Amino acid sequence: MSTRYTDSNSVLDYVSGPNMIFLDLALRGGAVTILLLLAMLIWRAPIGRQGRLSVTALAVSMSAFLITTAAMPLNLHPVLHSNLTLLSSVTPIAVTWLIITIFLDAPGQRWPWIFASVATSAALYSHLVVPSAFPVCLPMGVLLYGALFALSIWSTRDDLVECRCRARPGFAAAIAGLALFLTLGQATGVLQEDTVLLALSQAFGIFAVALAFAVWLLRPDVSRWPGEVSSERGNQLPVQEEFADPALIARIQDVMANSVWREEGLTIGTLAGKLAVPEHRLRRAINQGLGHRNFSSFINRARIEAACAALTDPTQLNVTVLEIAYNVGFASIGPFNRAFRAEVGQSPTEYRRLAQSNALADSDESSPIAANLH
Repeated sequence: MSTRYTDSNSVLDYVSGPNMIFLDLALRGGAVTILLLLAMLIWRAPIGRQGRLSVTALAVSMSAFLITTAAMPLNLHPVLHSNLTLLSSVTPIAVTWLIITIFLDAPGQRWPWIFASVATSAALYSHLVVPSAFPVCLPMGVLLYGALFALSIWSTRDDLVECRCRARPGFAAAIAGLALFLTLGQATGVLQEDTVLLALSQAFGIFAVALAFAVWLLRPDVSRWPGEVSSERGNQLPVQEEFADPALIARIQDVMANSVWREEGLTIGTLAGKLAVPEHRLRRAINQGLGHRNFSSFINRARIEAACAALTDPTQLNVTVLEIAYNVGFASIGPFNRAFRAEVGQSPTEYRRLAQSNALADSDESSPIAANLH
């Protein structure tokens, strides 16, 4: 029986090679079954289309990866094998798409991650087709999965959705962490290419993650996913209880009316301290009571409204855009421009220029026509 692994210095391979190969196949078969069932069942879950597609893409690409990297080569038709190889190379894109779909609400923040994952997938495909591309593929995978792991943890500080906050550590360790462990293990030589130890690590890790992810995902909390809720099963959606803390909502609205958002570097922890309430209560109040999923977007909306008023104020024509950015709480012009464009759809300079031209046109139209006295 031919195998993909080498017998060089591995005691595990020497003593238990055939048994380990069968265990590898069993784990891979179980993982593929779970993943494909998940891909089908997710379409009955009350979440939006983008969430469904991202889960399906991950399940299909990961299944193809499990089939093509088995310790014992499977006698597949060349066309089928080439198609599965192509699908398995899409795994970095699928992992990235799923993580940013769940954890990044603003679509504009997702494009750099998509570009990075496409480049990594292209490098992975090159390695699968041309093994000499291995030294290029691994560092790109380590960087991508390491960055995704950091994103899953770091973005917690700005997240207002409780179920996502609770799931982040496990989610990051399970998906991005597993991918990082496997690629880093190969990059450092701990998990050598074409060994049964690497194959078993892949099979066991993906099986465990797929099972845990299926349990978590098939009991979906609608608020976990961005975008509109699917209307196909609208009559079966769980009803979210109305947030019952009107006093805290009133206090939040009061401090916002008093321009607390002008404070540079304001965080949810800082605001919780000012209101003398636990941070988790404040998150729930802003999310469930005021309808915001992200703390930065909640604060930036007030800042952008104030900036729009300043940019259209005739008495502030000589105030620069940078000064206005500082006045409304931004630390630099770059984040202000990005937040302004995301909220308004154009840059602050364009917004001011258009407002001035409209004001001038209105002034010309309303000017009185001089009476002919002769």
